[in-house]
Amino acid sequence: MAEPISLEDAKRQLRVLSADEDAFITSAIVEARGWIENYTGLVLTRREVVEVLPCFGAQLSTWPIASIDAVTYLDTDGQEVILQESEYFAQIARRPAYLTAGGWPTVRDGSMIEVTMTAGFATPDAVSAFSPNLMRAMRILVAGFFTDRETGGLAGDVEIAAKRLCRPFRRWRV
Repeated sequence: MAEPISLEDAKRQLRVLSADEDAFITSAIVEARGWIENYTGLVLTRREVVEVLPCFGAQLSTWPIASIDAVTYLDTDGQEVILQESEYFAQIARRPAYLTAGGWPTVRDGSMIEVTMTAGFATPDAVSAFSPNLMRAMRILVAGFFTDRETGGLAGDVEIAAKRLCRPFRRWRV
């Protein structure tokens, strides 16, 4: 899985020439990606994601989604049911994505629908094409984590700048 920002790009941004800080910079890249994913709900790197829904017809919080790989639930007898692709419809092209089932299977009280999917942008270039602001926010966060590495935190202005850049992509829940 390639990170949206490469180690070389981050080192150029930070003006670091030696390899002494490579491990820390790499961890800052991962942490910055995680921060953006947590804040926006976007998945920046392609990977398998499992989401649990309370019912059919519910919105998926994961996006972008490349494919729905499996849909399972517990039926009224407590048996796990694996739906075939022809038994459900997933609208994954737009955000929010959602999943509906043809014939509305009866789900056991208290059970959840588990959706396994391949999600995330295919390449770092795809993230950049979707929004250069996400990449800018990631660079700002990497620099912030690098600068504040002794405290393990972020300066307030760094987080404010990242939030401002990412706000249009934040998925609000009611």
